Amino acid sequence: MLHAAHILCLGSSTSAAGTQAAQLARRTGATLHVMPLPSGRAAGPTGSDPGPGAEAAVPAHVVETQPRSVTAVLQYVGDADIDLVVADTPLDRGPVPPLATDLTRALTRRLDRPVFIVERQDDPDAIQRLLVPTDLSVPALRAFRHAVALARLYDAAIDVLHVIESVPYVALTPTDRLSLGATTLSERRGRRRLRAFLQEGEAAGVQVQPHIMRGAAADQISRFANQGDVDLMVLSAHGSDAEEGPLGPVGTRVLGRVTRPLFLVRASGPSLLGPPDDAA
Repeated sequence: MLHAAHILCLGSSTSAAGTQAAQLARRTGATLHVMPLPSGRAAGPTGSDPGPGAEAAVPAHVVETQPRSVTAVLQYVGDADIDLVVADTPLDRGPVPPLATDLTRALTRRLDRPVFIVERQDDPDAIQRLLVPTDLSVPALRAFRHAVALARLYDAAIDVLHVIESVPYVALTPTDRLSLGATTLSERRGRRRLRAFLQEGEAAGVQVQPHIMRGAAADQISRFANQGDVDLMVLSAHGSDAEEGPLGPVGTRVLGRVTRPLFLVRASGPSLLGPPDDAA
């Protein structure tokens, strides 16, 4: 199950982020914190203030404050013990991916907790298919567990994508080519490790479909996300290089190309999965 005591919405109560954050707060019993952004960067569909019926879409405990900078947002997240930050995709971004904006890029580089970047959609329950790209690492397993919790929350299905990046093999003889077989050793290993991921989804009663592709990871993930019927991408942020940032080289390239809503899970720091995940 997804656990959250405090959810911060960066946007108005009537924005897509406000609607999604309110839905999550109701389902998890969390307190909703609303932080309207300056310059209308996360305004509602019409750019207006919340109407008379806006209160009905927001849980009872709402704390409203006005940020002055990314530093102020980070300070508030720490002071209020925020578990999850929900942000809007800017209305004027056009085809620009979510993390190409200054605010979301700065927040994801510096926040140590999950970030949910939503699209402009009226129905928060429209999330029916999740994509989880995975390198089969421990941080990626943590992201998959969050995806399972989200899938249960939205009654959605999950596509798990593992990309095998390999150097083309040039066989010297027909016998060499036959020895490779229809399935390579790396693919067999990938499928075996994927089964461990899928068992968790099956135990939770979530429909999980595995996919193994070959090629450049960023290219294949971006293509799958943009061409497929994906409503939300759940991605692990576990880069360690200072220049690459927390997303790592593949994640950084993917988020420069993908325009889907995003749920970003940190490799360490606060978890939304409660004691079971901490024990694991």
